[in-house]
Amino acid sequence: MKKYLTPLLLFSMMILFFGCSTMINTTTQVVEVKTTPTNAKITINGKRFGNSPQYVNIERGINHVIKFELDGYELYETQITQQMSYWYWGNALNGFLPGMLIDWYNGSMYNLIPSNIDVELSQVKVVEPIKKK
Repeated sequence: MKKYLTPLLLFSMMILFFGCSTMINTTTQVVEVKTTPTNAKITINGKRFGNSPQYVNIERGINHVIKFELDGYELYETQITQQMSYWYWGNALNGFLPGMLIDWYNGSMYNLIPSNIDVELSQVKVVEPIKKK
C-alpha cells in the first residue's frame, strides 16, 4: 500500500498544480465600473458597453481605454493596463514551455489593473461672456 501512495500523491499534485494561468484566470476578466452620478455612458476601446454602474467582462490580453460620458459633465477617460499574473509562473510545474506559450497566445497570463473603477464626474463649467461697457 505504501509503495502506491507516493506515486498517487505525486500524480494528484500534478493534476492539482498542473494548471497554467489559462485554467485559473481564463482569457477574460470582470471589471466593476461605477460613476458618480450614475447612468454615464461607458465606452471601452470605442465599443459601447451600456451605462454605469455595471460589471464588464473584457479581454486580459490587451490594454483598454475607458471613456465615461454624461450630459452636463466633463468627459472622463482612463486606462486599464495588463500586468503579468503570478499564476503564469505555475507553468514551472508542468514543464514551462507548453503552458507559457498557451497563456501568452490567449492573453491569460495577465491581470487587468485596476480591477474596479469608481469615478466622480465633474460638472461642465459654464463661462459667461465678458460684457463690454
